[in-house]
Amino acid sequence: MFSPRRPYPSIRAYFADRFNRYVRYRRLILLAAATAASCLDLVASLPAPFFTSRAVPSTFAQEPSDLNVRADNATLASRSYYDGAETLGRVGHEAILRRDILHQLKKFAHMQYLEEIEKIPEDVREEHREEYKNGILNQYLNNEEIFTQILDNHIRKLLFYNDYVVSRPKDQIEEQTKQLETEFNAKMLPELKETFGCKTQKELEDYFEREIGSDYAQEKRIFMQQTLGELWMNYNLGEEDFDPTVVDLRRYYEANRDVYRVEPRVRWQAMTVYFGRKRSKDEARRKLAHMGNAVQAETDPKRQEAFFAEVCRVDSEDVFASKGGYRDWTERGSLRSQIVEDAIFSEDLPVGALSRILEDDNSLTIARIIERVPERIKSFSEVQEEVREKLIADRREAMRKTYEERLSKRFSIEIYAITPEEREKWFRSAERETESATGRDVY
Repeated sequence: MFSPRRPYPSIRAYFADRFNRYVRYRRLILLAAATAASCLDLVASLPAPFFTSRAVPSTFAQEPSDLNVRADNATLASRSYYDGAETLGRVGHEAILRRDILHQLKKFAHMQYLEEIEKIPEDVREEHREEYKNGILNQYLNNEEIFTQILDNHIRKLLFYNDYVVSRPKDQIEEQTKQLETEFNAKMLPELKETFGCKTQKELEDYFEREIGSDYAQEKRIFMQQTLGELWMNYNLGEEDFDPTVVDLRRYYEANRDVYRVEPRVRWQAMTVYFGRKRSKDEARRKLAHMGNAVQAETDPKRQEAFFAEVCRVDSEDVFASKGGYRDWTERGSLRSQIVEDAIFSEDLPVGALSRILEDDNSLTIARIIERVPERIKSFSEVQEEVREKLIADRREAMRKTYEERLSKRFSIEIYAITPEEREKWFRSAERETESATGRDVY
């Protein structure tokens, strides 16, 4: 292990050099992954919560097989997260700052707002801008699932950062932090300015305060802290030279063949005539039969497709008529008409042939198959590299979980109390402070 107490300065220098090089090689990847746009995928991408409910005080379970805190099953309204102090809790040496969680919630809500406001017609967009922004902010500030997952994700990052801080000498932490700050200014800052339409850093700082209701310095501080923790986690996991054998790949493939199943699909044309109040079913059938016979008279398969399309443009009555009746690749379960779907997926209808007249609730249809891909399972040779990447990813994920379990024993985790009324009051008026919870300069 890396420890500031190691009595061998030359070995310490060797490991310091290794980690510094690791920071330089991996930080660009982490910077790209931490762009503002990735906030939109936050909830879907977050791992399962460390704990699903909280009490006062709460600590991690000590058994590796159980990462859930044993607490009550009360709802958010009857639980509390804050007791009047500056923190929501603590992870080892680091405080879980209320303003850190609030910042991430507000930024996440703002990214959602930017996406939603673009869906409103331009002529009324400005009129509803503030309404949308406040509505989405309120929605996410009071969303238990999002709050919990942001908090849990933040706790994970603090675990990694704790391990980093206690494992590195102070001078090396300062050096690596400066390196990452330089990279932030070179890579992340331009991306943030582009995302929020700002030309200068001052405009970006004003944007965070005016539009998001938070602080650019807060964004930078959280990024620096979490990225150093992530870098340290990846460095500890190492670049393990794990290369599954062909036997391993084949064994996984055979056990998970359904994963590589390719559903059948068809590309086709159709002409449709409707019946009802203005036309009887017999009249519709005669019209469609006349259209089908005209296409059938063309015996050249290549010319028949073009003639089918021309007849559709002139006489077909559905929304695809102007496109020549062409339908894109279609899979089972995607059509409203079960009768038409069964017909086009039936092997009794060969490619290039016209179907019989297919009767639905208020329409009659003739379909023609252009191309059909049958159901199959991809061969081992087709997915061999995909399986290899899957096994390597699973191995690394297992290593990450083991690392988290080890850290959860090493660093205590406590969550304090807050009533719903206090949460509403304090979360909306959170002070924008930038100093570290432990008194260290983070950037």
